[in-house]
Amino acid sequence: MLTFETLLIFFIFGALSGFLAGLFGIGGGIVLVPLFWILFSHMKVPENIAIKLSVATSLSVITMITLFTSGFHILKGKIKLEELIKLLVWIVPGVILGVSFSHLLPAYILKKLFAIVLLIIGIKILKGTKELKAKLEEKFLIPITVALSAFLSSLLGIGGGTIVNSILFSFSKMKVDKVVALASIISFINAFFGSITYMLLPATKVLDWQVGYVYLPAVILVTVGAIPGSRMGLKVLHRVNHLVLKRLFAILLVIVAIKFLFQ
Repeated sequence: MLTFETLLIFFIFGALSGFLAGLFGIGGGIVLVPLFWILFSHMKVPENIAIKLSVATSLSVITMITLFTSGFHILKGKIKLEELIKLLVWIVPGVILGVSFSHLLPAYILKKLFAIVLLIIGIKILKGTKELKAKLEEKFLIPITVALSAFLSSLLGIGGGTIVNSILFSFSKMKVDKVVALASIISFINAFFGSITYMLLPATKVLDWQVGYVYLPAVILVTVGAIPGSRMGLKVLHRVNHLVLKRLFAILLVIVAIKFLFQ
């Protein structure tokens, strides 16, 4: 049953994920999937459904949040529409494959996979980023990167922007602003196709207002909460030592990852 306390918690989740996204530049899915999983489990949703609800609902939230930023980059001409159309050939199969794996794999395996990704990201933040000397041809690198981000996005409920940034910053010659724009747009497309696919999947209905594996009240309230949260995160970013905060956040990711791995 959907109570006022549950609605309030979803709003707080949104504010928290938006705050951390604005403060650290980390995609909301990294924060939302474990939070959703904890709450859905508390709502007595069976674990094999709770983890998939968490992934699908996270993707729907990311779709709403990245809609405006990705549109901004397109209007500014950072990425041309013809480039995006060519990338769809790689995104759609990646999304379908990721959703298929998520639908077929047992819940405990999905949890372990998500924990491993959290662990890798946490360690990466702790170590810092170093530009590699090796550069690869973009005509091969970009499609592979986009397909991989689409697969991991729909499998684990993340936008995929972190994957795009990490690979292209290390191995491509693209300018920083174009990489950021591409990561933002790809995050939106991944999340959009992923959430639509999860909505269309046959799923056991355990909650009111559940469409497929997407829980609509959570999508609405988390999105609303993320707007002021992200603004607050950006304000704090300019007032504190964000390097220290990033490392603290990385430690939090590692702790959550270890909890998921051994639970």
